[in-house]
Amino acid sequence: MAQRLKHTTRTSLVVTIFAALTLSACATKPERRGPPPEDRGERPAQRSSGTFMLPVSALFIAMDRNGDKMTSRAEMKTGIAEEWKSFDQPPSAIRFSDWSQSNLGSTDAAPSFMSFDRDFNGVISENEFTALIERNFDRLDKNEDGQIERSEMIIAFSAPQGQRSRGSQSGERERGGGGRGGGRGGGR
Repeated sequence: MAQRLKHTTRTSLVVTIFAALTLSACATKPERRGPPPEDRGERPAQRSSGTFMLPVSALFIAMDRNGDKMTSRAEMKTGIAEEWKSFDQPPSAIRFSDWSQSNLGSTDAAPSFMSFDRDFNGVISENEFTALIERNFDRLDKNEDGQIERSEMIIAFSAPQGQRSRGSQSGERERGGGGRGGGRGGGR
């Protein structure tokens, strides 16, 4: 019995030491030496830029009936009618989540159920459905010619470079993520 107690104590001690070392390793930050890169005359690390498409763009792409890589207002109206017919009754949140998954790619994709349900009665009416899809069409039709080209569906962005964020309290610079949600360190 004493031997077993000694073994259990030793095992507990080893596990405790291992856990403490693991936590300590996770909590330590590399020490930053010297001034920030731009203060040394170097360029700061480049942040990436890119493009993306809103999830509703997938719906508009599927509405392109003639395959010309553009969705006209007429194609959109036909597509809305077909999508509405796919619901056997005005959709509640559960039915809408299935539709959202298959048409927008995710149950969390925008436009959400709440953005359709303007009167907050728990179901989406045909008018609510139509109005929101038409508003999204108009928003994406940047040149206002009554059709959405693929290039109008693309949203380009560039990350700000070399700017300081007011959100950081620590004064540290971002170094590959750093576990602080991104952004540049503040305070000088």
